[in-house]
Amino acid sequence: MGHASLLSAPDLEQALAQAHLAGAAASLRLLGATPRLQGDLRVHAFRPGAFLELAGLRARDLPPSEGTPVTLTVLLDEEVLTLESRVLPGAGDDSGLLLRLAWPREAARLHQRREVRVAAPEQSPLRIRVNLGGRRLEAMLVNLTETGVGLGLEEPADVDLYAPVEIDAQLPDGAVLRCPGEVRHITYLEGQPYPARLGVVLQPRPDTDLDPIHRFIQARRTDLSQRFRQS
Repeated sequence: MGHASLLSAPDLEQALAQAHLAGAAASLRLLGATPRLQGDLRVHAFRPGAFLELAGLRARDLPPSEGTPVTLTVLLDEEVLTLESRVLPGAGDDSGLLLRLAWPREAARLHQRREVRVAAPEQSPLRIRVNLGGRRLEAMLVNLTETGVGLGLEEPADVDLYAPVEIDAQLPDGAVLRCPGEVRHITYLEGQPYPARLGVVLQPRPDTDLDPIHRFIQARRTDLSQRFRQS
């Protein structure tokens, strides 16, 4: 993907320290036998070269098993930190709500958030439908990643954090994305089109077809890379 920076060890430590101090939002894509997503996480602590710990697991969450490969994504203002790791045994407190990951063996990457945002050619949003609180609403899909979506609504929605959402979108390549999710962020951007903004973590069911997301994101990233090379 264009303009991704490989981080040196000191730069990775600095990025994680920034994420910890800012309480930056993080999500985890579990790549084991039954791939799934966990969001609403944050960096709790880390020991360079040894491990890093994530907080934000809830009592009802099923923690991944030891050795599960994962991709960690952390939002740092206008940048996105991604790294590959695996789940370690043990945690940092007695609550069992910390998740410990191995220190990444491969270099972490830092992307500009505008490059990771995936909507449509030229970054234009997509008009979609969502089921939210028993209502079927028109919305704009303003960003799409492998772990979640950002939605824009015309009016503030009467919705709480962790409210369930059903996404129903047709992607520009004609593929249909239907996937449940959960609201993890709510904000209102005064003066903006579709000012009510929801951050939604995707929570695919076992039978949810995520291939349309993966194909479209890969195609979008390829398009970005080609445009960067031509510029």
